[in-house]
Amino acid sequence: MKQIFYSIFFLLAGGCKDRYDAPVVSPDTGYLVIEGNINSSNGPTVITISRTNKLNNREINYENGAQLTIEGNNNSSYPLPETNPGQYTGNLILNTSVKYRVNISTADGKQYLSDFVEVKNNPPIDSISWQKEHDGVGIYVNTHDSQNNTRYYQWEYVETWEFHSHFVSTLKYDSNFSVSPPVYTIGFRNGRRDPDSTLFVCYKTVPSSNITTGSTVALNNDVVFLPILFIPPESWKLSVLYSIEVKQHTLTREGYDYLERMKKNTETTGTVFDAQPSELVGNIHCVRNPAEPVLGFINISPVQTKRIYINNDQLPGWNYSQNCFRIEVMNDPDSIRYNGLGNMPTYPAKLGILGAIISFYVSSPECVDCRLRGTSTKPSFWPK
Repeated sequence: MKQIFYSIFFLLAGGCKDRYDAPVVSPDTGYLVIEGNINSSNGPTVITISRTNKLNNREINYENGAQLTIEGNNNSSYPLPETNPGQYTGNLILNTSVKYRVNISTADGKQYLSDFVEVKNNPPIDSISWQKEHDGVGIYVNTHDSQNNTRYYQWEYVETWEFHSHFVSTLKYDSNFSVSPPVYTIGFRNGRRDPDSTLFVCYKTVPSSNITTGSTVALNNDVVFLPILFIPPESWKLSVLYSIEVKQHTLTREGYDYLERMKKNTETTGTVFDAQPSELVGNIHCVRNPAEPVLGFINISPVQTKRIYINNDQLPGWNYSQNCFRIEVMNDPDSIRYNGLGNMPTYPAKLGILGAIISFYVSSPECVDCRLRGTSTKPSFWPK
């Protein structure tokens, strides 16, 4: 019986390899994608416009040269100029009693309008907290609306962390290309024996990529306490100092439902047991061709933000390791050529009586120069 069962199983599995052709054929120019929420308070509103690509093309195809305007149903108008490729930015203070929409005219002459949307209230973020769990760190957002009127929320965040190279570097290669093969020697990087801090201390900034939403419709009180991020054990994010800035938006019921469908389509599909993709119908439409798919949903509210820091000293036993090695190289041209090049020098291993470098250590570039994984420019908000 088992043999019959396995034979049928493999026959069925083999029959699942038929080619699948998607029922929707995207035009060569792609469909329009509008991303961003309108910030109704005194702060930046950033709307990004791009085009969909083929499945095997991961590059973002930004929509340049469009005209974007925020329009009120009281005939008010606020243009958002293009400040970066495909990004349209401006500072707005909107009337909470007026409904607004987005008016987009693309470079190819098409016009797109969103539905008029009310300005939603957005209560302040009460706190961003963290706790160690499952050997990692969970980060939580807490907020509430005492009037019980908000109910639908979305959070975005930007992570920034300081990290250090595994090895400091006081040395550099000097080369003489006037001879063949070139002659390489070793010397102190800045003429002194001080480490080069621009190679040792760096920073990394990464925006959130997942859709994070929450609803309190099923609760008596409009109170939120939800996890928004988990940092796995021994992550380099918490090796020195970590910061997260959380931005909170509020949504209409329709906007919340749209993001939930998008979340299921982008994050949970992949097997026959997952929720299958559903059609995404937003509140933005092509004027000339209402049947043309447009991806995006416009929501309007003030933006609430809060930032916290987590120091590695608060996490005893975090044990981040870059798994770096070091090799001792003699300070002569042949040893440098055969054992040192391709790696980066770190610091002397042996010095002579008069301070001459007899030998020195090298390691892989990623273990010496932190700029290969981030930037040495300190963020303006970073603690001194």
